[in-house]
Amino acid sequence: MSKPSFQFIPEHKKAIVWHNNKTSFPIEYYHWHQGFELLIVFKGSGNVILNQRVTPITPGKLFFFQPFQLHHVATLKNEPYERSTLHFDPLHTERLLHMYPSMLQLFYHMQNDTFDHQFIDFTADFSYIQHLCQLYDESLGTCPLKEQIDRENVFLIQLLGYVQHQLKHHSPSLQTRNLPYAERVMRWIEGNLARPFKLDELADELFLSKSYLSKRFRIETGSSITTYLTARRMKEACHLLQTSTLSLEAICSKIGITNVSYFIQMFKRELQTTPHQYRLNLQKQ
Repeated sequence: MSKPSFQFIPEHKKAIVWHNNKTSFPIEYYHWHQGFELLIVFKGSGNVILNQRVTPITPGKLFFFQPFQLHHVATLKNEPYERSTLHFDPLHTERLLHMYPSMLQLFYHMQNDTFDHQFIDFTADFSYIQHLCQLYDESLGTCPLKEQIDRENVFLIQLLGYVQHQLKHHSPSLQTRNLPYAERVMRWIEGNLARPFKLDELADELFLSKSYLSKRFRIETGSSITTYLTARRMKEACHLLQTSTLSLEAICSKIGITNVSYFIQMFKRELQTTPHQYRLNLQKQ
């Protein structure tokens, strides 16, 4: 059985899910979550691939990923990778921030708007953030179960308050830069998603050989062009299955696939279910 190119991470029953001091290397596939995610990096190098943009991973960066946003974290295996992650339910967070209008507005901004960069730099406050995470983690092991929800909510407010301050006063630089080859590839795919993919055509567009372009993409993202293309097609297919009544033939025409049987086979391989069953499950929810 072939390995999936990406995974859809199912919704967790808890409103807030916290993991501190994670040091294992992530399974490197494209994925998305139903909830919101904060990724807080303390050690490590590599790249985050998000919105057709490649952003270097460095200690002291806090990335935020919106619900259902396709992303991929590719780390260097010859360096330790230490981070904390916080996943939280947007509806729970809206209710929690109801008494804090400015933070609620920030959360709507983070959840719904388009950003050039989806990270903040906390290197100047590295010790504070690390200490905050450590204290919260330790408190979960000592407080009674009935107090944990209160502590979770307070911690989420503290982190979002810090993000609010940083986004307001220390937005990442928007200086002109040379686009990595991987970003050029992803932007080209985005603009040609409905057409059958031809590597020759893409390579000619970028004035590169096919072998060099494929090599550069793998170096910059940790995956192949085909892997990214499959993940992007499946993400679009899931969106269309959820938001429209289009036939499978019509969906195929919008993601550059000409054979419906091949699409069904690919979908089942990647999501472990058929397009028809996927749509039925959404309707039941």
